[in-house]
Amino acid sequence: MKNIFIIFIFTILLISCTSKIEKDKPVREISLPKGAFRIGNAKVGNWYKIEEINYQKKSVKISIFASRNAVRLVSKNFNLECLADNHDEIENLQSKIESYDGTKIYLKSGCWLK
Repeated sequence: MKNIFIIFIFTILLISCTSKIEKDKPVREISLPKGAFRIGNAKVGNWYKIEEINYQKKSVKISIFASRNAVRLVSKNFNLECLADNHDEIENLQSKIESYDGTKIYLKSGCWLK
């Protein structure tokens, strides 16, 4: 009886700890393509999948998925644009993406993909 009680208490503690962690962590939907990565915090952000990069044209095909339900928001070719005093390359995009506003993907360098 004592062992059953200890197992019951341990199970409740385990469930309460894991459910708190799950709330803070975005859930990766099964429908997301392999290689998709998330940018943003637990409340705001999107999933991104880099489909294809053209280094010569400085363009990239990216699919963007909603954070909450993995619905595809857009899948298109974006072109790298920078102001005259900024410069960036298309390499290592996963580490450079900051946000998406529905039209542009903003990069940490101050450039954007449109």
